[in-house]
Amino acid sequence: MLSEELLKKLSNVPRKSVNLVIKCNPEKMNFISMVINGYDRIALPRTRYGKEGILDLITSPDFVEDLYLILDDIKKNHDPTLEIIGELGDNWLIAVT
Repeated sequence: MLSEELLKKLSNVPRKSVNLVIKCNPEKMNFISMVINGYDRIALPRTRYGKEGILDLITSPDFVEDLYLILDDIKKNHDPTLEIIGELGDNWLIAVT
């Protein structure tokens, strides 16, 4: 049987995620997704509008700073058009529309 303390910890897991919306060169979308996946899936890339180069990056609040560093490096070295155009937090009604 699990202790009360452990059950309490398990019942209070953080549920919030951060959904960044980025715009990039549509030809670089696959590259950006592969880079994100290469960092042990620091975020889950999801194509929102492929022809316009708009991607959602869904991540944990613990990894937001690291994700920003990765995006800055991609912008600096591979895609100068990359920009963060929104942060949807964990509002899934907005995120999936």
